[in-house]
Amino acid sequence: MDISNLSFKYGWRKPIKFKLNKQDFVIDCVFSAFQGEQVTNEQEQSYKLFDNNHSDFELKALELLNDYTGTNNITNSVVQPTALQFNRDGEFALLCNCSWDEEHGIAVILHPQQKVTMQDDFL
Repeated sequence: MDISNLSFKYGWRKPIKFKLNKQDFVIDCVFSAFQGEQVTNEQEQSYKLFDNNHSDFELKALELLNDYTGTNNITNSVVQPTALQFNRDGEFALLCNCSWDEEHGIAVILHPQQKVTMQDDFL
């Protein structure tokens, strides 16, 4: 995917496809930025890493979510991906709405570390 075709709305963004648990979602790929800021080199490098390993990151996100729900005894979990967020330092995560924390949602951090946390802690 070409990151030169981005539009600005609370960060640089464009739609991408992301598969989670055998279901296809169209979500926003978001590069954190304030008005007038461009995509950083770190964001661009992280995006290239994601783009070259897209399916591996989809599988890793599912694995992390399954581990998290199992460890925390969450049953009948529903997860809805909303965005793939690239922070200014290159860290990126899959942001999701979830049935066990409807107000805050979760972030499945995929790079450079890999874990599930609250969206507020990631953002």
